[in-house]
Amino acid sequence: MKIILTGATGVLGSHIMYEILELFILENIKGKLFLIARNIGKNSAKERINILLSSHYTPKILKEQGLEKLHSYIKVIDSDLDTLNVDFTDEIKDSYFIHSAGYVNLSTDEDQKEIIFDENTTITKAIFTAFHPFIKKFIYIGTAFSSGIRKGLIENDFHNLDFKPQHRNAYEAAKFYSENFIASECKKVGLPFQILRPSVIGGKMLGEENRYFIQKYMVFYLLAKFFHFSALRKGEQEEVRFIVNEDTVLNVIPVDYVAKIIATVFRKDDIEQLNIVHNKSYNMANGLQVILKEVGYTNFTLLQNPLEFKYKNTIEKLYYESIGKHLNPYFISDANEYDTTLLSSILEIPELDQEEFTNMIRHAKHQNFKDINV
Repeated sequence: MKIILTGATGVLGSHIMYEILELFILENIKGKLFLIARNIGKNSAKERINILLSSHYTPKILKEQGLEKLHSYIKVIDSDLDTLNVDFTDEIKDSYFIHSAGYVNLSTDEDQKEIIFDENTTITKAIFTAFHPFIKKFIYIGTAFSSGIRKGLIENDFHNLDFKPQHRNAYEAAKFYSENFIASECKKVGLPFQILRPSVIGGKMLGEENRYFIQKYMVFYLLAKFFHFSALRKGEQEEVRFIVNEDTVLNVIPVDYVAKIIATVFRKDDIEQLNIVHNKSYNMANGLQVILKEVGYTNFTLLQNPLEFKYKNTIEKLYYESIGKHLNPYFISDANEYDTTLLSSILEIPELDQEEFTNMIRHAKHQNFKDINV
């Protein structure tokens, strides 16, 4: 079995790499995993991969193998995705291609739209054009939020809708465009494909090994980080008002669960689209209160769609002119849930209640919200 993976140094991609290597080991597969990565500064692509394979957060089953054994399964291709030349076609023939690399940016700023589009769409097109003649299947890792602003129950099929989704930001729109491009082009050339869409990714929850660990703190973690450090400032806490609908929800799914699902289904020919999401979304208002309580920020108020909103103080202004303006569209969306009938039949979804959500935030706080940059 041969697999090409992009994004192996990223939050989700690194866990996909772990799961594929574990698959090779446990099923005694004579496989080859091609990792497309680039050097950063003095660290070569191979050195970056080695860090991921020998760190305190590396799964025990892989560390026990040792780097030499793990590298018998791996070939690192040191290249930027936008300048990649396919000069090893015999080696990759009949590979599964898992495109996990992406640029997660929820910015609503106009000057960011083109950058976000290029990072998530232009590169995807270039990769597909270069590789599709040589591979056996293209697996695109999208986002469940490419569904756009939706209410009610959301099914796995995003490609046969009787309406055009309205998206909250350029990231959602770019991912939706990209997955439709892949589906359309694959059908033209008769290439099997899959679109796999995780929701908001949280810390690990399968088993007790490195439980709640995540490599980089994004989305709801960023809000927790902002108010954690705000709470540490000297002086009285300034009041912050959050505009949030009482029934709005946030769907969070553990990173290791997402990776294990991907490693399980990429060989299945009967699944073209799958949302990798929790069966029960978390109420946004409750989540906000859990986060703020855990990080020690107590002076806040929840509002529902005020007619007029002017900043009352410095912290409120700072929040809404940074991460707040990008998160706010999610705080006022209509409530929705996802149909997880198919997903649950593949692998049971871990329970994520208030206690476990608190534990995710607590773990991040204990790590001082410090990202691991490889």
